[in-house]
Amino acid sequence: MQVRGTFPQLYDNLDKKIRAILKDSLKELPTIYTSYFTEQSSDKKFETQQSLTPFGDVPEKPEGEVYALDILRPAHRKDFIHTSYGLGFATTEEAEDDDQYDQLNRAGQWLAFSARYAQEQRAAAIINNGFTTELTGNGRPLFDVAQVLAGGGTASNELAPGADLSFASLSAALTNMQLQTKVESGQIVMPIKSLILLVPPALEFLAYRIVNSAGLPGSADNDKNPIMALRGIKIVVNPHLTDVNAWFLIPQQKSMHGLLTYVRKPITQVPVRIDPYTENKIVKIKFRQSWGAWMWQGLYASEGS
Repeated sequence: MQVRGTFPQLYDNLDKKIRAILKDSLKELPTIYTSYFTEQSSDKKFETQQSLTPFGDVPEKPEGEVYALDILRPAHRKDFIHTSYGLGFATTEEAEDDDQYDQLNRAGQWLAFSARYAQEQRAAAIINNGFTTELTGNGRPLFDVAQVLAGGGTASNELAPGADLSFASLSAALTNMQLQTKVESGQIVMPIKSLILLVPPALEFLAYRIVNSAGLPGSADNDKNPIMALRGIKIVVNPHLTDVNAWFLIPQQKSMHGLLTYVRKPITQVPVRIDPYTENKIVKIKFRQSWGAWMWQGLYASEGS
C-alpha cells in the first residue's frame, strides 16, 4: 500500500494522468528481443510447434523398375505454455492529497517499464539457459554438440571446445554452420548469409572490429576481411545476457530459426479500482506471454573459453 509514510510527496487526480503516462511510456521503451524473436498472437491456452522429417535422398532408379516411395514423418514437438504476469500499486486518499511534487504521476510509467523489463528478461533467459536447461523439441539444449535428428544421427550448433569471440572463432562458427545445419532427415540446408551476432555489452566493440574491419582484424596483413566480404552480419547488444563471454549467431530472417514468442494478452492496464470502504485507489498492469525455441536449426553459439 502506497502511503505517505513510504513516499511523502503524493498527489490527486491519479486515475486521469496514470492512463496517459502509461500509454506514452510503452512507446518510449524500445525492445531488443523482437529483433530476433518471431512474435505471434495467440488465442489459446497454449500453442504447439511440430517439426517434421522430410524425405531422404532420392535413390537411383534402374530402367523399368518401380519408384521407391518415401513419406513425411513427424519429428519433434514443442509446447509453448503462456505465463501470466502482473503488478500493481495502491495509494491512499491522503497520499494523493499530499503529492505536492506529482510523484504518483510517474508511477504508471514505472509500471510500464517493469512490464517491458520483465519481457526482456524472460526472452533473454531462453538464450542464457540455452546451453543447459532450455530445451528444444528433441529434448536437447538449444545449443548442443549432439542435437538428435529424428531421421537418425546427430548434428551440432555449438562451438566445441568453446572459444571467446575472435576472428578465428567466428570464422570457425560460420564454417561449422554450413556443415552442421541439417534438417531432421540429415541433409545439409542452404548456408545462411545474413546473421545477427548477439553479444553482451562486454563484447560489443570487439564484435564491431571483427565484423566491420576492412582488413584482417588485429593483423598487419593487407588481406581483405572475408567475414565482412562474404557475410552480412548485424551486431545486436543485449545487456540482459548474463555470460560476458558467450556469443550467439541468429539468422536475420526469422523464418530460418525457431526462436518464438506468443502474446496471449499484450501489456494492458487494468481499469483503476477504488476500494469502496477506504477510497484507496488501485492500479494494475498485466500481460500473458510465452517464449521458447521449437527448433535448434539456424542457431549457433559459443560459451566462450
